[in-house]
Amino acid sequence: FENTLADSLTNRQSFRAGLSIFDIEPGVMRLKAGEPARLRLVNVSQGAHSFSAPDFFRAARLRSRDERHLSDGGIAVPANDVREVVLVPAAGRYSVRCGNFLHWIIGMRSEIIVE
Repeated sequence: FENTLADSLTNRQSFRAGLSIFDIEPGVMRLKAGEPARLRLVNVSQGAHSFSAPDFFRAARLRSRDERHLSDGGIAVPANDVREVVLVPAAGRYSVRCGNFLHWIIGMRSEIIVE
């Protein structure tokens, strides 16, 4: 698996998710199933956020060195920081939310569609 990801570094899909005060952009992220993807999580706010998508991460295959970023189905991103992981997504529709309950209730959520 690691070699497959390494061999496809130049051809992989990528997407950026921006985490800001009570928002995750874009509202819908689209990926191709079975193709390596780089997920770049950018927190542009003064507070910590998390990109929580338990079903998405459970179904995907993460590069082993990136598994350290994953905890309880999400990736914590400190204020004004970036986390990047490489994975192979599985087909499906997945909800994404901030791991902070109040942020999620206020509307900090998104969706990943993998086809």
